[in-house]
Amino acid sequence: MKYITVLFLILIASYSNFCYPKKGAQFIRHEHDLDTSYTYFNSNGEIIDSKIGSYSYQQIIPYGSDSLDLYNIVHYYTETDSLKSNGYSFNHPFEFGVKYTGEFVSYFPNGNLESLQRFDEYSEPIDSSYYYYPNGKLKMIVVHQEIGKKMFSGTTDTHPFYLLYLDSVGNYLVKRGNGFLRISGPGDSYIEGELKNNKKEGKWSGWNMGTFYEELYHDDLLFQGKRFKKNGDIVLYFQENMESIATYPKGLQVFMRGLYENLNISYDLIKGISSESISVTFMVDRDGRTRNFRITEQVPLKFREQLVSAIQKMGNWIPAKLQGMEVNVNYTIPIRIK
Repeated sequence: MKYITVLFLILIASYSNFCYPKKGAQFIRHEHDLDTSYTYFNSNGEIIDSKIGSYSYQQIIPYGSDSLDLYNIVHYYTETDSLKSNGYSFNHPFEFGVKYTGEFVSYFPNGNLESLQRFDEYSEPIDSSYYYYPNGKLKMIVVHQEIGKKMFSGTTDTHPFYLLYLDSVGNYLVKRGNGFLRISGPGDSYIEGELKNNKKEGKWSGWNMGTFYEELYHDDLLFQGKRFKKNGDIVLYFQENMESIATYPKGLQVFMRGLYENLNISYDLIKGISSESISVTFMVDRDGRTRNFRITEQVPLKFREQLVSAIQKMGNWIPAKLQGMEVNVNYTIPIRIK
């Protein structure tokens, strides 16, 4: 008889590029994979529920061979349906996070090239990355230097070396890791400050998540950060608590045990599932609520409804924090069908 077990995996933070397969590779869509799925984003890169009012939208198209699962991730600007970015990932973005490989290309709304990047088979950035301004001028060249092996995976680890950074008319602001650097993010977010020998030094400032922040660095290590909230509060943070994950108030073991007890799913529903395992991804938002549930495998609607209900019955979480602000993160729960 089939039954279910629940395993809890590490989180995938949503505040966190896309790619082409190797030349000559042949990829065929799996018959058992889901059809193309769509995700909608606001101008800050946050997921929203509908295409209406969205800034951009993303197509996730499953491909693969006998030994490789691959997902083509194509991003469009909503207003014009023009290409925003294109690439491939080894993992479904809402299952275990993206694992880009090969070349990733992105474009501005006016159609000009925004960036060109490359990733190895382990999704580590390699070679040189190129960034441009909307007017077509070169903005930045980053060389990804090998610095050793990652502790747990043993795969190659790289570190960005800021070779060049220029303003929009071609004046040099950074040369070989020295000078004033400004890095732009989604929407109007940015961070800027002084680089010395390719390391952050002194005061850096930025804007993200709708508020301003300042950070003090020495030799690339954060000494102190300040987040200036809209209500006038100032939140201090340091190197050791710059990021914190979302946590369940009573601990993950209690969450897993309670979720298993809440999963009152009949055998008739379970026996109709052909997969040996399924994965449900949900967001823990800035208020600690669970929402935006996604299940990548095909399961009966009633199974989906009961699974979502079981998670929501467990109540709110303690939200994740980044630089003194509560942020949205995604969690994935694999469920084995035995």
